[in-house]
Amino acid sequence: MPTPVLLLTATIDTGSTPRVARSDPGTRLKDYEQALLRWLRSLSIDKVVFCENSGYDLSTLETAAAQFSDCQVEFLSFNGNAVGALRGKGSAELAIILHAVSHSRLLSRAQTVIKCTGRLSVRNAPSLISKIEAEQFDVMCDIGRYLTYADSRFFAATPDFIANYLGRERDTVNDFSGIYLEHALACATTRALADRNIWRPLPANPQIMGISGTIGSNITDGPVKREIRRVYSWIRRFVYRHRW
Repeated sequence: MPTPVLLLTATIDTGSTPRVARSDPGTRLKDYEQALLRWLRSLSIDKVVFCENSGYDLSTLETAAAQFSDCQVEFLSFNGNAVGALRGKGSAELAIILHAVSHSRLLSRAQTVIKCTGRLSVRNAPSLISKIEAEQFDVMCDIGRYLTYADSRFFAATPDFIANYLGRERDTVNDFSGIYLEHALACATTRALADRNIWRPLPANPQIMGISGTIGSNITDGPVKREIRRVYSWIRRFVYRHRW
C-alpha cells in the first residue's frame, strides 16, 4: 500500500488576519521549523508537504529538512492569505489545504493525506500513523457536538474527499459568522457519509505538541491530561465499534 503523505499547513506572515495572538513572522517561522524537525525526527512518515500561504521565503526550512535524506519534503509557498483578513484564519487554512492538493507533486500520487496544522506535531505519531495506515476510509477525524464540529488540527482523508467534499465548503467558512473550519470538516464528513463513503474516528488520541497561534501559548498536553484524553478516546472508539 502507498504510504500516506503528511500535509503541514502554514502562514508565516499573518498580515492583517484577526484573532492571531502569535503574529510575529520570525517567531512563527521558528515554531514551524521546530514542529517540522520533530516530525522528521519521529521517523513516522517518509513524505511531507509543507504548504505556506503568505509567499514567505522558506529557504531556512528547506535547509533544516535537507539533513533528513530518508524523507521526501516538498515545499510550496504562494500568495493566498488575503482571504484571512476577509473571512478569518479558518478560511485561509482551507485554501492552503485545497492549494496543496491541487499543486503538490507528492499529493498528486497520494492515496491518503494526513493533515496537521504546521506549528504542531504529535508525540505518538509513529504508533498513530501506523494504525491509520491499517484502516480503510475516505475521511478519518474526531467529531463531536452532535456531529457539528470536527477537530481540524489533525485528520486524515483521501484527496478525493478533500477536493469533492471539503472543497465544497470553501465559501461557507467565515470566522466572523461563527462558521469555522471545524464546522466545515464535520459538514463535509456527514455529507460524504450520506453518499456512502467511509468515515472512521481516529484510531488513537493524537498527543498534540506545540504552540497555538490563536492564543499564543503552549497547548502540549501534560501526562494527566494525556491519560484523560486516552481513556475518553478509547471509550468513544469502543462505542463506535460496538453500537451496531
